[in-house]
Amino acid sequence: MTSPFASGQARPERLLDVQNLSVSFAGKEVVHGIDFSIAPGEKLALVGESGSGKTVTALSLLRLVQNAVIGGRADFAAGGETVDLLALPERQLRGIRGQDIAMIFQEPMTALNPLFTVGDQIAEVLQLKKALSPSESARAAIQMLADTGIAEPERRANAFPHQ
Repeated sequence: MTSPFASGQARPERLLDVQNLSVSFAGKEVVHGIDFSIAPGEKLALVGESGSGKTVTALSLLRLVQNAVIGGRADFAAGGETVDLLALPERQLRGIRGQDIAMIFQEPMTALNPLFTVGDQIAEVLQLKKALSPSESARAAIQMLADTGIAEPERRANAFPHQ
């Protein structure tokens, strides 16, 4: 697979630089010109009351909001180069989602399928994104759970989301 990043661009000091982000639905703007940046190793919290646009803001950066018109820039640095996430073709953005950028949803009961174990759901993504075998992806899923500090990662990988 070829790199989705434009060749020759130097990596900035910022991992993500969002400028004038706006999101509209049916002509009604719901996110109004937001600016923020995140440096490598830095954390950012989007804080606000329910319905203030936190989730729409985060989802729009990966263009995961259906029927939305998204404006502004979202310069993302990875692999030594920078791209505007909002201007990338869908195919190139798919290569970045889950590989370089991921989202942790606040409510796992709505984000995870209750019919499959947590480990199976993580392993499925690894099989699709990294072309790992089922056994390799199962081991990698357990390791990822361990890396995040989840206690008893083997047991948790075999648990269902409600458990």
